[in-house]
Amino acid sequence: MTHPTPLPDLTRPDAGTLLFSEWIVDTPERQQAAADALFDEWQGLATTLRPEAFLQLACFGSDDGRVLLSTALWTSDEEHLAFVREHRAAMVSRIDEALPGIERPGLVRFRRRHTVDGPAVPEPTGTVVVLRAEADTAEAAGGWADAMADALRATGGPGPAHILVSTQGRSVLVQAPTAPGAGRELPVPDGAAAAGVRVGPPRLHRLLGSVTGPRG
Repeated sequence: MTHPTPLPDLTRPDAGTLLFSEWIVDTPERQQAAADALFDEWQGLATTLRPEAFLQLACFGSDDGRVLLSTALWTSDEEHLAFVREHRAAMVSRIDEALPGIERPGLVRFRRRHTVDGPAVPEPTGTVVVLRAEADTAEAAGGWADAMADALRATGGPGPAHILVSTQGRSVLVQAPTAPGAGRELPVPDGAAAAGVRVGPPRLHRLLGSVTGPRG
């Protein structure tokens, strides 16, 4: 079913892979329309085909209205790939017919490396801070991810904050809930831990809704 909250549970034990993708849509109106179209497509697939390996799809809108960030939880990469090989092309074609001009930089497959528990956000808003980093090597990415976890534990920010490393080893994504009016800043490692790592700006994203699979 679709609903605005809660945030997807990136720690659920049956989630063997975490998939993140961005669609560049340029305006808040197109952002919401793209999310609605994606929800409709996946709701139909989840209802009619009932893929047991599909756990959840959640969509977040960037605060500037330009980007739709999708987070998908599946039991495995193999099950996801088998499903999308058969169904993705037709789904994307229908969305593009209704909303031409969407840019899709590509999907990234992640594994959860750390979850840092902190004080719960007192008034959950469905808003998260997302921080991305790219490293020259897998070793540098892993070291930065570990240092990021240490920094979050030291500062005691709202939790749970999740630190993910891509399956290709060089991309890191940090997602943390944020309290109303708390802003978007996260503690970022520097010094030796930051060598060979390029960190993007933190960005706010608001949960627009989600679709769950047969397992709920």
